Amino acid sequence: MLSRFCYRHPPLRWAAFSLLGLALVAPVLRADFAKGLAAYKAGDFAAAHREFLESAEAGEPPAMLSLAFLYMHGEGVPVDYREAVRWLEPAAEKGLAPAQHSLALAYYEGRGVPRNTAVAANYFESAALQGLADAQYNLGVLYARGDGVAQDWARAKFWHEKAAEQGMTDSELALGAMYANGQGVARDYVEAARWFGKAAEQGNARAQRALERFGESAPAPAPAVEVARLSPAVSGTLPVKPSALAAPALVPKRNFWRKAPAPLTLSEFQALQARAVTGEAAAQLELGIHYYHGDSVKRSLLRAYVWAKRAALKGNPGGEAMSKGMYWELDEQQRKIAERLLAPPAKP
Repeated sequence: MLSRFCYRHPPLRWAAFSLLGLALVAPVLRADFAKGLAAYKAGDFAAAHREFLESAEAGEPPAMLSLAFLYMHGEGVPVDYREAVRWLEPAAEKGLAPAQHSLALAYYEGRGVPRNTAVAANYFESAALQGLADAQYNLGVLYARGDGVAQDWARAKFWHEKAAEQGMTDSELALGAMYANGQGVARDYVEAARWFGKAAEQGNARAQRALERFGESAPAPAPAVEVARLSPAVSGTLPVKPSALAAPALVPKRNFWRKAPAPLTLSEFQALQARAVTGEAAAQLELGIHYYHGDSVKRSLLRAYVWAKRAALKGNPGGEAMSKGMYWELDEQQRKIAERLLAPPAKP
């Protein structure tokens, strides 16, 4: 849970592998297993089942996992979690990380076996130690919850960091929450924003929302303890805030956005927001003004600036005037968060 904005771990991750990617974990393929993969790719699941079964009975772990996959998804055979687990267990015992991860999920959710979160944690750890990012994330979730293991924030942080190193955005989001709440680490809003930003930059929608809410609710960072830098011309005078020195003079005709707009009904506000989200510059500017004044919606300088800037980026002169004029009302942390929210999404 975030201190001022709700965060919950999403459900544990099931899809840790693609059946057609199993060749990566089986450098030397038996002929029947290779035929099974070809049949599966062609959509002939019955033939794939026959070939996988022959290879699995000969002791091939990837074939065992493939059979389990078919039974879990009902491809070529009826859905049968017990039969899936029967093949997952020997594959897991032979050290196949995706099989260990899938078996852990089966125990965690009680699919094909009685639910046992402690056994699940054990198999997650086996897969996590082999570097499987999904297992590292899930193990971090269990340690944070104290689910199947004793709650241990230090271990949760360790495994989320391992998964984050591999680009697991949900782990980056979890780390941001830990720093925001001071769970297992000293509370550090700058570090929290950094982790939220890393996930948001990769297109994680939950992280983007968390980052925006964090910018509204997190307290402003304490001012740096240092002597103000003064130019020789003002030496010996009282320190002046840098932002005050740099702020442009207000131009009355450009301050239209400081006038409170007429309140909107809920349906009117939702319609305005829908137009803004679809890219209508005039609606983006109007939405920014409503956020600035807190009319029809909770006041947020961050959201006001971001919407005005989005309008400006589309060439709207009102958005340009508003975003420039209110930029100096944001603190440094809000400016950094705004930059991340306005940055184009990362290419896949």
